[in-house]
Amino acid sequence: MINFSKLLKKYEPRFDYADIRTEEGVSEVINLENKNISLINNKDFSYGIRVLINGAWGLSYSNELKNAEKVFKKALRTAKISSKHLKEKVMIVKPEPVKARFRIKIKEDPFTVDIKEKINYLKDYRKALSSEERIKNARAIMTSGRVKKKFINIESNITQEFNINILRFSATASEGGLIEQTSKGYCRLGGYEVIRDYDHLGTADEIKKSVIQLLHARGPKPGRMPVVCDPEMTGLFFHEAVGHACEADLVINKSSIFSNLLNKQIASNEVNLTDDPTINARGFYWFDDEGIKASETELITNGILKGCLHSIDTAGALRMKPTGNGRVESPAFRPIPRMSNTVLKPGKWSFNDLLKEAWNGIYVKGFSGGIVEPNSGQFSFGARECYLIENGELTKPLKGVTLAGSILEILKGISVGNDLTNPFTTGTCGKGGQGVRVGDMTPHILLKEAIVGGND
Repeated sequence: MINFSKLLKKYEPRFDYADIRTEEGVSEVINLENKNISLINNKDFSYGIRVLINGAWGLSYSNELKNAEKVFKKALRTAKISSKHLKEKVMIVKPEPVKARFRIKIKEDPFTVDIKEKINYLKDYRKALSSEERIKNARAIMTSGRVKKKFINIESNITQEFNINILRFSATASEGGLIEQTSKGYCRLGGYEVIRDYDHLGTADEIKKSVIQLLHARGPKPGRMPVVCDPEMTGLFFHEAVGHACEADLVINKSSIFSNLLNKQIASNEVNLTDDPTINARGFYWFDDEGIKASETELITNGILKGCLHSIDTAGALRMKPTGNGRVESPAFRPIPRMSNTVLKPGKWSFNDLLKEAWNGIYVKGFSGGIVEPNSGQFSFGARECYLIENGELTKPLKGVTLAGSILEILKGISVGNDLTNPFTTGTCGKGGQGVRVGDMTPHILLKEAIVGGND
């Protein structure tokens, strides 16, 4: 087994800074679609070596440990060549020395549970839908994963081990030539006990009701109107529309609408938003991928923009402290500022009070994709399940609803609910060709006015 610490010591005279990331993963995926079952097992290992020479990064990676010295030399060459063609030197804030090991506590190892038991768990979901003849397709997927990550530099050696459990359920129904589909996901860190604790039969009933309801729902009347968002849609809105614009690399590159708004009022004074990798949600970690300790970062306080999410080089560029948000999809990538868990602090409004405040508008639950332009501030999101709000009460179901608008306009008209919720979503955020796991903890909110569109 290669000793990466010794390798760093050996080449230390040739670089200004260097770090090494390793990742070892094992996963099991069981896919049940109607009566068809598939099982996929996977193991992988990779490592990446990053060096800084004269203000330039060099990165190289491999899956073969025997090539470690060659990989290190390639990273050195890359950095040296890059340093001769720089427009601006990279400045970093070096992480504090840490030697530590962390591991998610589990009661029951998912990889020791009988595969037949897991398949029967998924079959129970399918069986719960079988009484509804209009449902033509039922799918359930269970993923068990274990990831062991290491961060090593001259002074630090950090090991983190995560057990990640994911369930995904969906159903497709048809009637009179109409076809509708809906889905729901669930993700918890821990052992198989978090799967046992999940009410998958309750989810089956929820999905059955929702997909049949969609067959008879109509599209919304387009226009500007109040919108009440459930915690899942709230999480998506603040992650996509606000969180990305708070990532420091976008701020530095003037690709964020918040680039010149630090310490300015950008939202309703009810909005208090943080990024927090320390809470029990999908984006949890102890240290980021650059060896910076995880901590809660203020983004918006009483509507005022207070901070950004940093890696060690964006912190160096702006002469600020790293926030513990330098993250990678795998050791093959360079760390960049990324969100972890998006947290909107609870406000004063009950759900019923939000409906009454909206009076006539729509209520949206869950999401079905969307796009955001961080530099222009425009967004568009699709909602999974929707209802008309009439005279402050939920009435008719709707389908095909999209929400759009300007981030800065929407933020100034937000009322925040008091029902802080962790929906345990299965979110993976994409940026710069990298996908990282993210979560959220948010209440219901009311958007005073958003553009609502859709097709009947």
